[in-house]
Amino acid sequence: MADKKNEENPGIVYGNVSNGLTSYGDNKLHGTQGHGYAAERANTLYDILHGDSAVILGDDNAKNGADRLVNGVSIQSKYCVNGKGCINACFENGRFRYFNADGTPMVIEVPADEKIYNEAVKVMEQRIRHGDVPGVTDPAKAKELVRRGHFTYSQAKNIAKAGTVESLTYDAANGMIVSASAFGISATLSFAVAVWNGEDVESALESAVYSGLKVGGVTFLTSILSGQASKAGLNVLLKDSSDAVVRAMGPKVSAYIANALRSGKNIYGVAAMNSTAKLLRSNIVTSVISVAVLSSVDVANLFRGRISGAQLFKNVSRTAASVAGGSAGWVAGATIGSILGPIGTVVGGLAGAYLGGSAADTGAKKVLDQFIEEDAEQMIKIIRDEFTRLAQDNLLGKEEGKKAVEWLSQDLTGDLLKRMYASGDESEQRQFAGNLVQAEIDKVIAKREKVSPLTSDDMQKGLALLLE
Repeated sequence: MADKKNEENPGIVYGNVSNGLTSYGDNKLHGTQGHGYAAERANTLYDILHGDSAVILGDDNAKNGADRLVNGVSIQSKYCVNGKGCINACFENGRFRYFNADGTPMVIEVPADEKIYNEAVKVMEQRIRHGDVPGVTDPAKAKELVRRGHFTYSQAKNIAKAGTVESLTYDAANGMIVSASAFGISATLSFAVAVWNGEDVESALESAVYSGLKVGGVTFLTSILSGQASKAGLNVLLKDSSDAVVRAMGPKVSAYIANALRSGKNIYGVAAMNSTAKLLRSNIVTSVISVAVLSSVDVANLFRGRISGAQLFKNVSRTAASVAGGSAGWVAGATIGSILGPIGTVVGGLAGAYLGGSAADTGAKKVLDQFIEEDAEQMIKIIRDEFTRLAQDNLLGKEEGKKAVEWLSQDLTGDLLKRMYASGDESEQRQFAGNLVQAEIDKVIAKREKVSPLTSDDMQKGLALLLE
């Protein structure tokens, strides 16, 4: 049967890549106009979560282009400290500068503050009266051209910072969207593998939901933690190393990667290299955080004495290798699949994540197995020794031994082996194993036929039969 980790890895990697892209987009939040970009993203996220069709357009940096598109309406976001500043920023040389393709003016989105919004409407009315808005002569149209955003100016500033309530809420909302997709990917893959392995539909569904919930939870936590790390400036610490990697790849490879993973118009040359370096930094941060989240249970087990330090090192190393291999596989698969369009990018990425993660995990296990014995293997050896000893002491026959082994194997869960490891030193572990084995042997012995002591007549009869 396929390793459960390998089934879940594509969903984990998809979540990491998606969170990495979010972090990549949030790089703009670090500048002096960061609160403005935060407002664009937060308002778009709000619209999506409330059932509207909303996308970010401003990342293409088109001159006088729309920042957002909501239900087909082009929107220009202006989050300034007052309404006058919001509206005056929409004019160049005294003339309104944001127009749709059909020549109509775009909607201007301003902070939700009552004072700022009201002032913005009044200033727009004045501009219309002065003839500064081509094609619009009625000042009453100002209320149609000025839209109140979902967040205040202060909230937008806090979203761009690490550690604030608004920032955490924003990252959690992003995490909800990404984790839902990661849940679906892992659940679907797990269900398919279970069915292919001959499991009934009910068991396959149970396994699928378990995998989906696990991966979705990991993705959600990773989204929040990586978002906060990005806002705290952790990505900047990786700038020199990521730039060096991208220089080694060159502009051509960088362009393939950047255009496969990001949205918007294709970019080339220095722009592609800068973009790829940012993508690399963002994905390194999300991958590291993802490994930490995935390894948290192993760390807890170490502190509870349920696994050894060597076992923790082995588990974390395999997890890191699996995530790194899956991420590399995603990039390669997505880049190749992008030839077929957006669907090819996703399918290629998922296939690459599965193959890359599986190969990396298998390779890491082979290397680590040469140096570190699994805690579970050590416990199984002790149980096997105790079974051999107690089977002889209790005179188990062949069929009785088979039955005892069958019942014993049903008890040997990962949790039981961890409890056995935590029971103490080797002598105490042997006592734990002995009690476990004896309990199963006792159940076998209880089913034996009752045998009465042999009489002297029985002995004579047996002797006669032997002599014959």
